[in-house]
Amino acid sequence: MFGKRRFNSFFGDLDSMFNDLNSVFNDNSYYVTGKRNVESGVDDSGEWTKESFTSDDGTYKVTTIIRNNTKGVTPQKSNSKINTLKMKLENAVEEQEFELAAKLRDQIKSMEVNQNKIEELNTKLNNAVSNQDFEEAIKLRDQIKKLEN
Repeated sequence: MFGKRRFNSFFGDLDSMFNDLNSVFNDNSYYVTGKRNVESGVDDSGEWTKESFTSDDGTYKVTTIIRNNTKGVTPQKSNSKINTLKMKLENAVEEQEFELAAKLRDQIKSMEVNQNKIEELNTKLNNAVSNQDFEEAIKLRDQIKKLEN
């Protein structure tokens, strides 16, 4: 069924394809020129660095975020949500999705204004769950969601 000729032909074609592929990547170097932007800072989760690259013609864009949790501290839930929303906001602005960006901005402001109340309610929620008072926990959860939106 699979004669020697067919077997050799298949692997010969495969070798030829790999050789062509290697010649593309090894013989020719492709460089993309553009602008690089690096930002860094420290927040409740530790150090972070954000590097963005955009090609001169704007067709190629890469953003890398590196987080180094040197403090060994687990971020608080509300701060983590705010930081996540801020990253989504930044991405929405970069993608020029301004309606989404406006909604995210308003949600971040609401959470920052209500942050102390949310933390207080989270403490009460944890106590209610520990005491197995699930009806109270549901009420507290709903209050927290209302404040976060």
